[in-house]
Amino acid sequence: MDGGRAAPRKASSRLPVPGLRLKRPAVDENEPPRREHPKRARYSLGTAKRGAMSVVLPQQTEAPAASAHRGWRVAVLSRQQALATTAPKPAPSGPAAAGGERKRAPWDLKGQVNDLRAKVSVLKEKVQGLDSENRALKQQAEGLEQALQQTTARNGELGTQAGSLALELQVWRDQAKESLQRLSELLAREQQLEETVESQRQVIGELEGVKKEMEEANRGLVAQLDTTEAQRRLAEEALAQQRWENVELRSQMAEQEKRVHESEMQRRCLHNMVQELKGNIRVFCRVRPLLPCEKQAQKGTGHLRFPPDDNQTLVLCKAEESHVGRERKDDITYEFNFDRVFPPLSSQEDVFEEIALLVQSALDGYHVCIFAYGQTGSGKTYTMEGPEDLAPGTAGMIPRAVQQIFQASRQMEAKGWKYQFTANFLEIYNESLRDLLVLRPERSCELEIKRVNPNTEELHVPNLCYIPVASEGEVLKLLQTAKANRSVARTTLNEHSSRSHSLFQLHIEGQNANQDVRTSSVLSLVDLAGSERLDKSLSKGDRLKETQAINSSLSNLGLVIMALSNKETHVPYRNSKLTYLLQNSLGGSSKMLMFVNISPLEENFAESLNSLRFARKVNECVIGTAQTHRK
Repeated sequence: MDGGRAAPRKASSRLPVPGLRLKRPAVDENEPPRREHPKRARYSLGTAKRGAMSVVLPQQTEAPAASAHRGWRVAVLSRQQALATTAPKPAPSGPAAAGGERKRAPWDLKGQVNDLRAKVSVLKEKVQGLDSENRALKQQAEGLEQALQQTTARNGELGTQAGSLALELQVWRDQAKESLQRLSELLAREQQLEETVESQRQVIGELEGVKKEMEEANRGLVAQLDTTEAQRRLAEEALAQQRWENVELRSQMAEQEKRVHESEMQRRCLHNMVQELKGNIRVFCRVRPLLPCEKQAQKGTGHLRFPPDDNQTLVLCKAEESHVGRERKDDITYEFNFDRVFPPLSSQEDVFEEIALLVQSALDGYHVCIFAYGQTGSGKTYTMEGPEDLAPGTAGMIPRAVQQIFQASRQMEAKGWKYQFTANFLEIYNESLRDLLVLRPERSCELEIKRVNPNTEELHVPNLCYIPVASEGEVLKLLQTAKANRSVARTTLNEHSSRSHSLFQLHIEGQNANQDVRTSSVLSLVDLAGSERLDKSLSKGDRLKETQAINSSLSNLGLVIMALSNKETHVPYRNSKLTYLLQNSLGGSSKMLMFVNISPLEENFAESLNSLRFARKVNECVIGTAQTHRK
């Protein structure tokens, strides 16, 4: 072609030309076969995917389930619109195509190139439109981030308000102390006045005797006797005045006792408000330190990362390599957020300091349940019970909680409260209940879980030993007995593996006779058996049955947590004895805290990841507000 004009066409010959290849005829003689260019198709699909991802990523910042569902719908709609916009439209065919657009001859290559350029420009305009939509969605994501920052600021204000309430509570306590000191001073003054009255009575008796003697001895002392009578009358008036003051003091003392009780009730209310703000279900993560044998084997904890200045985050890292083994890819990270994360160097005292206020709620009349979850050998029993020697520095959560309960109960006696305590300790071994406070629990009578009465959801275990206790020393003796009777065996993964779930319960009955108030609560401390993988534990015989029973009960616990998290109408509590026994603790009538214990060894990476994922489900679960149990 020259100057846009077609050269004169030579007459075609019917003889074959050497070196030329015959073309397959298209559907239309003048229309070449249509085929979507593979690179252009992949570009369109990639553009649609990137547009969809730009919508999905901002939605992940919303925590509530409704926001996540709304973000998913927006992502799906945006992806469908992007695919519909970038998809090539089918070329018209038939008579309509012949009449609407002129088709070019196969030799008109320049015209075909111009047509393709026109199509490319149209596709570029569509891509620009998708980019503008993507920028608009990014602006929407920035708006959502600003809303999140406002919510965070609101949480800070609530924290400040809680601090001010705590200060106000301290002021009330100081006032109560001042009132008690003033009351003691008034009582001391009353004692002095009573001594004065007694001395006055003695003086009156002596004067009466003198009067009789003077009347008999000398009638001339009548004037002196009248003076003595006047003094006696003054003393009687003073005595009456002192009696009236005593009545006033008793009235003030009763008023002060009422104020002390109101202050205590207000303290409990504020304490419960603080616990409600923290959440009725809390999850703490604890990573046990390396054992001496593990240190000698030079096993590290490089796959665990604890962000500085953030005690609520744990990051697991795993190195990924290519299948060829020559190229190293970036590490895969798994980030988990809980209410508190304890690194390996955390002491038992540091851990208990975080749950001390929750234990106080049990004394205030709320059901409290604390349990430890994790794979075998991750330090659950050490966290809950401590080592064998039970030294003060290494005591577990159960001895420390019992000690705090008895110390706080003795302090409450000054405010008119009296408490009675009853303890029991049992284990769930192969889906059967055993009493750990009797000799040879395996030979004791079979125990069953039943309701207290048909009109309540409260559960109890008949024929279980409920032992009254009056001091922490008595409870520690019971713990030693239970530890000796608990089912423990050696496995491939752990030399001292707990083969059952243990449950310690302390029943608390409180009474304030002056105010006619009674409370009833249960403090439950659970040490769950560790989960095991059959391919690693290589269990056989009895150990295999125990492992299957343990994994089954923990799986049922996961189903219950999932049902509670999804707000399902039916929660399968009765699928196992463990979940049925913990029904009152999981169902919303108590405060619950879960320890997820993690092994520091990298060889247990998969088990640690599964435990952390289960703990995250528990942390996302929301139950009802706990209610105090008053009578």
